[in-house]
Amino acid sequence: MTHTSIDARAALARLREGNARFASGTTRHPNSDEDRRLDLSSGQAPFAAILACADSRVPPEIVFDCGLGDLFVVRSAGQMVENAVLASLEFAVHKLAVPLILVLGHDNCGAVAAAESLMEERASGTSLALLPGHLNALAEQISRRLGSDARRATVGEPPLSGADAPTDAAAVNAAAAKVEVCARSPLIRAAHESGELALAHAMYTLDTGRVDFGD
Repeated sequence: MTHTSIDARAALARLREGNARFASGTTRHPNSDEDRRLDLSSGQAPFAAILACADSRVPPEIVFDCGLGDLFVVRSAGQMVENAVLASLEFAVHKLAVPLILVLGHDNCGAVAAAESLMEERASGTSLALLPGHLNALAEQISRRLGSDARRATVGEPPLSGADAPTDAAAVNAAAAKVEVCARSPLIRAAHESGELALAHAMYTLDTGRVDFGD
């Protein structure tokens, strides 16, 4: 199987450049023609894996002005790291040898807002308003990420300490998801520790279309 020839630094640069085009309205829509489609029929070699929210307003391929086969995208509400999500990312690392996993959060995230409401209700001692279906379980999981202990553990991870530490709840959630991916997967952690894989998180702003990589 063919793997991408670029490293994590080049992958991040490519994402930055693509988002700059998207945000400025100068998209190129690369790798989207018939020839590209036919080339990919025998295999894929994405240059990065993206763990993004399921929100319809944040499609990574469009936000980063990428085309067919460029990104290995996994999406879940609030960037939750369930078993299927983790296995998908492990496939990207183990089988496709992506050099980068980027966790992409965004502002005005409904899943994060639900978690914050849950935390506020608990703090005020009011009765909890249960959400239907599995939504309450999702809010519970994200609220644990945003709790004080989890927040300290997340922002204490280099390079998220000091002035660079995220304070917005959605940014904290994205940073925590990145830490969780590495903590829960020995396969991903080993690739990261060996230098074969980089992990990063970033925040997308809905009205500007810009992605903040934290620098």
